[in-house]
Amino acid sequence: MLSRPDFLEKQIVVITAEQLKWLTLKNDNVMVYENKKIINQLSCSKVFCIFIIGDCTITTKLISRLCEYQISVYLFTDSLYPKCIIGSQLEGNYVLREKQYHPAVDNLIFAKQLVKNKITNQWKLLKCIRNKDDACKEAIKQLAQAQITVNTAPTADSLRGVEGNASKLFFPNYFKTVGRQRRAPRTKEDVINMLLDIWYSYLYRFIEANLNLYGFDVYKGVYHTLFFERKSLVCDLVEPWRCIIDRKIRKIYNLWQVKDKDFGFKQWTYYFKDWDIRRYYSKLLLEEIIAYKMQIFDYVKSYYQAQMKGSAILPLFYIDEMFE
Repeated sequence: MLSRPDFLEKQIVVITAEQLKWLTLKNDNVMVYENKKIINQLSCSKVFCIFIIGDCTITTKLISRLCEYQISVYLFTDSLYPKCIIGSQLEGNYVLREKQYHPAVDNLIFAKQLVKNKITNQWKLLKCIRNKDDACKEAIKQLAQAQITVNTAPTADSLRGVEGNASKLFFPNYFKTVGRQRRAPRTKEDVINMLLDIWYSYLYRFIEANLNLYGFDVYKGVYHTLFFERKSLVCDLVEPWRCIIDRKIRKIYNLWQVKDKDFGFKQWTYYFKDWDIRRYYSKLLLEEIIAYKMQIFDYVKSYYQAQMKGSAILPLFYIDEMFE
C-alpha cells in the first residue's frame, strides 16, 4: 500500500485529447508534448493519476506501462463527463471485502455519520457568509436542527429525506449572490450547475483512486445502496467533501474568474467553448483538490482502518471556517 510520505510526492496530471498523441513514457518519465515541444515532464514515481479529456486512442503498451507504475487513468468526454477508468488497484484483499459485506456495525450508523458530516459542513459554509439575509439566517438555524435530527433517523430512507431537505436549504442560500436558484444534478441548466457536476466528478474520481489503493469493492456502500453500475462507496465518501467544491465555485465567482463568454448554450445545456477554456477551469479545480489531497488520503486511510477494526466511528472532515 502507498505510504503517506510517498503519496505526498504524487501529482495529478490532466491531458486533453489533442495532446495525447504526444504522450510518451521515456526513461521512467511521463512526457507530454504540444506542437512537438515538451510542456510537461514528470517522473512516473510522482504521478498518482491521469485525467484524459476527449476521444483518443491509447496503445496497450502505454496502458501496461502505466499500470506497472500503479498510475490510474480516468477518461472523460469533451464535455468532461466521466467515461471509465483504466486503473491500478489492490486486488485480492478478500478480508476487507468480507468486512464490507458482513459488517460488524449496522450500516445505518455509518450513514448517519456521513450525512451529519456533510450537513455540518454546509452549515459552516453558510455561517461564513458575511452579509446574511433573513432567509440565510433561518437556513443556518434549520441546518443546525438537521444535524440533531440525523441522530434519530430510524431508516436510511428517512435519513435521505433529512439530507435532501438540508440541500434544499443550503444551495439557494449559498449561491444566491451569484444568481443560482436550485441544484439540478446532470442538467447543466446553468453555468453553476454545470461546474458543480464536472467538478464533483473530478473529486469523485480522485476519491475512487484513493479507495483503490486498499482494494475496496467500490460498489458496496454504507449509505448509497447497491445499484447496477453505481459505485456506491465512492458516492458515500464524496459527501463530506462536496463542500470544498461548493466553496471554490462561490469563490471564483466572487473573484470574477468565471466569464460568460467562456460558455455556449445549446439544446438547454451549457458547455465550454474550446479546449483552452476547459484547461483553465480544470486548473482552477485541481488547485483545490491538490490543496486537500493529503487530507483526503488520510481520510480514506482512516476509513479503511475503521472497516478493518470493525469500529463504529468513521473519520470526519470539517471544512475550515473562512469568512467570505
